[in-house]
Amino acid sequence: MDKFKHPAIQRQESLAPFSRDHYGGLVQAQQLIKASTSDADTRRSVITQFLDAWHNEIAEHFHDEEQLLLDWMQPDDKQKLLDDHLQLRTAAHEAVAMKDQTEPDSNRMLELGQRLKTHIRWEERELFAHLQEQLSPDQLNQLQRQTEKIEQSRDRQIKRD
Repeated sequence: MDKFKHPAIQRQESLAPFSRDHYGGLVQAQQLIKASTSDADTRRSVITQFLDAWHNEIAEHFHDEEQLLLDWMQPDDKQKLLDDHLQLRTAAHEAVAMKDQTEPDSNRMLELGQRLKTHIRWEERELFAHLQEQLSPDQLNQLQRQTEKIEQSRDRQIKRD
């Protein structure tokens, strides 16, 4: 266990679906970061993979967070979430053009990967911790009922055992 920088986070079940989604986002972030130093063909391929994940998973995840979590959040956290989501949506839109470029910009890929990774880490380490601390058991149960509907409505890459 000493090899891990951060101990495992105990996630309340109402937030667990969002955490499960984050695994796929972190995989995409790492691929973008790694591919930023690769050849142009690899960069285009990774951008295409990212855009597929964006359209099939990540954008929907952002929407779900905004629909279900904003009302429960403190103003500073709410603003940070909205700002981060806007920046990432803008970067994803820019990635559409990058995938068809002869030489996709490696710096922009690196920035997108780092921004996505940093955002996910903030949600996991700070935002969700804040929510778990401040919401009452009744509020957490209400949120869990809403997130269970999401779990049942989508074919997620990471499923609950």
